[in-house]
Amino acid sequence: MTTPPSEPPQWAAFPDYQPPAYTPPPTYAPPPEEPAPSRPPRVRIGPRRLIVGVLWGAIALICAAGAVGEFLVGIPGGGVLCVIIAVGSGWYDYRVWTRRSRRLIV
Repeated sequence: MTTPPSEPPQWAAFPDYQPPAYTPPPTYAPPPEEPAPSRPPRVRIGPRRLIVGVLWGAIALICAAGAVGEFLVGIPGGGVLCVIIAVGSGWYDYRVWTRRSRRLIV
């Protein structure tokens, strides 16, 4: 009986070569270098600022309605005065809500 011919080595040109061992990829994502940018912290509105803002908004709306009423009944002087007061109180109300007012006037 004859023995089958031996197979030549797989890497005949490099007899000492060993293929690298397989290392599976990590199962977790590496942590990011820097944290993701986030929104600025939300600023809470205090109860006093809330009350002042609502009151000045109500004054602006009431004076604006009064201006319309005074113009409709024929009192232009009172209508102009109500428009001026409504614009001023609305402007201050805007400043209260955007935190630009220096003092909270009630």
